[in-house]
Amino acid sequence: MPDGRNVRLLEDFTFTDANGIEWKAEANDTPDGSSIPRPAWTLIGSPFVGKHRNASIVHDKFCVLRERSGRTHKQVHKMYYNACLCAGVGKIKAKMMYLAIKIGGPKW
Repeated sequence: MPDGRNVRLLEDFTFTDANGIEWKAEANDTPDGSSIPRPAWTLIGSPFVGKHRNASIVHDKFCVLRERSGRTHKQVHKMYYNACLCAGVGKIKAKMMYLAIKIGGPKW
């Protein structure tokens, strides 16, 4: 997008977790990375760069939906952790990223 920070999805993206639950971000969604606490960016990098990018996109979507998603913030944050692992993020880094979100991320 023109601001150089935000993105717009060109097509749907779905992460299916180990329980078969689908987590879908849709075409034209505009995730902005704000569901990842800004201070954590120095630890993990930008939400849109690296193996955790797709996890960040889906996490943003469900943090925007909050209660309307039918899922708790704990479920959404845990999904982020699992999506990071599935994307090849190392277990220690994924755990650090998850803890940053668990402590400083959105709650509802």
